[in-house]
Amino acid sequence: MGVSAGPTRTASARFVRRALMYLLLLVITIVSVLPLVWAFTSSLRPDDEIFRYTTRLSWKTLLPIGGTFRNFREILFEDRFARFFGNSLYVAGTTIVLGLLVNSLAAFGFARFTFRGQKLLFGLVLVTFMVPFEVIVLPLYLVVRSMGWLDTYRALIIPAVPDAFSIFLIRQFMAKLPKDMFDAGRVDGATWWDLYWRIALPNVKPALITASLLLFLRQWDAFFWPLVATSSLELTVIQVALTKYMTEFITYWGRLLAGSMLATIPIVVLFFMLQKYYVQSVASTGIKG
Repeated sequence: MGVSAGPTRTASARFVRRALMYLLLLVITIVSVLPLVWAFTSSLRPDDEIFRYTTRLSWKTLLPIGGTFRNFREILFEDRFARFFGNSLYVAGTTIVLGLLVNSLAAFGFARFTFRGQKLLFGLVLVTFMVPFEVIVLPLYLVVRSMGWLDTYRALIIPAVPDAFSIFLIRQFMAKLPKDMFDAGRVDGATWWDLYWRIALPNVKPALITASLLLFLRQWDAFFWPLVATSSLELTVIQVALTKYMTEFITYWGRLLAGSMLATIPIVVLFFMLQKYYVQSVASTGIKG
């Protein structure tokens, strides 16, 4: 009986630890989700009712009384929100296509070629992680203005194409590919473009998908640079469009929350579709480090 008590206590302790872990995760989930639930339900309320039930937490705080889709109808059909939504989709989508091509080519060069100053150049790429965007916004603005790109899609897309983290991430995956694969391709007469396109890219799909997701998130959430680089209503992106519901004297909370909820849809959909690749790429990169 004494012999069996040890394993029983061990199993009980393991069960308690697991239960506490799940309880902690549940608490974190509730704390994280409650603000989103409140924002969604508040977008279904008239402006004068949004903060009426926030002084004391109750079921009325999270469940709209006499909910209405008026805020969503107004921003979709009266405020040209669909145009701004489409602008962000176009800018983010084009950035992904160009960014994957440029950054994967740079990563392939760092992973498969040896040249003088390679480590220094790659180190400079990594250093850009530590440079806040606010530091380069003025020289970037001057460059874009000198090229005549202000208030164009090019001003929104081209500066975001080169991305240091995408280069680093894809390079880490390409560096782990067996060298024999590329040597065999060279023996068979494949060009370096063939090796990049037919061997390297198909074997680093998790890194490419993760880089795409991060590029999309950065462009979709962009506010400061689009505000500086564009001024016309036709080029307004979604994050800038949301600010027009906040004026000096009044904030249209219903429309602002409704627009914010619509703006989160692409991010949520992409994350749930691609999260397994994101986790795989982060784990693999961590092992490499």
